[in-house]
Amino acid sequence: MKVVKLPSKQNQINKFMEKPKEQALVEGPKEQESLIVSAENQERLFERLERINILPAEKKEWSLDKLEQDLNGVFCDYGQLALEKNNGKIFLTLSGGLDSTLALAFLRNNFLEKEIVTFSMGGSVNHPDVLHARLAAKKFGSDHNEFIPTPEEIAQALEEYQKKTPEGDLKEVVKTGEVDMDLLYKYLSDFHPNVLLACDGIDELIGGYWDHRKITPKEEKEKIFADYWNQLVPHHLIPLIKRGSNFGISFLFPYLDQKVIQSISGIPLEDRTSKEVSKKPLREIAGRLGVPAEILTRAKRGQVGMLDKE
Repeated sequence: MKVVKLPSKQNQINKFMEKPKEQALVEGPKEQESLIVSAENQERLFERLERINILPAEKKEWSLDKLEQDLNGVFCDYGQLALEKNNGKIFLTLSGGLDSTLALAFLRNNFLEKEIVTFSMGGSVNHPDVLHARLAAKKFGSDHNEFIPTPEEIAQALEEYQKKTPEGDLKEVVKTGEVDMDLLYKYLSDFHPNVLLACDGIDELIGGYWDHRKITPKEEKEKIFADYWNQLVPHHLIPLIKRGSNFGISFLFPYLDQKVIQSISGIPLEDRTSKEVSKKPLREIAGRLGVPAEILTRAKRGQVGMLDKE
């Protein structure tokens, strides 16, 4: 395995971040603790998500400034909690996509001098995730780490997976990125994070998948959004939380905070995403925060196919 540790670029943080920011009110200790999700308490999160209707009740005006304010406040609260649980550090997986880069931008916006540790992985140093994550880390001054697995490590991971799941289809496993994620969490566990910030849920909320961008009648588009939202828990959160528990890692899901969900659920579907541009509000906010254009215009990839060479 090749591990590349990039130096922190604190001096390259945007000048706008040097201005004092109005901090959001932090919830009490009991409420804060409930934000941390593990295999032991995951049902509480799942039950809350299952009760939520993310479709707008009616067409109404919404405010991009209010959404940005809500996101900023949530990342302030979650970042503070992460600092307390990780001995003064914030840990974040960084794919170099819009969602994780925006998360990093908000965290740096709120914590100018705190240590933010980020991780990316790819099949080579020229993998798109590695290149874009490196760009994001440099822009927002994180302590960035790149993992490049060797062919032997990949083969071993596949062998271990087949032993644990002999009925599994290895081709499908590789396609869905299961082994990629196992390797990533194995690597980052060496840094001993107690709590990791994860960006799950925002694609389902704001329309980050290709199906969301199809030109369809209103009823069909609503069904697409509802179906993806209903798949979030079984297809994404349960496997992720289980994977984390294998390495003693709990999670914070800022994009699934009640305030963020409520804010985005009030946005009409056509304003969330379109055939031409996905996740329109997030891209505009990211542009305001100085996210590089190369990331703003990058096609969706996510943490699947991390083991590809490019």
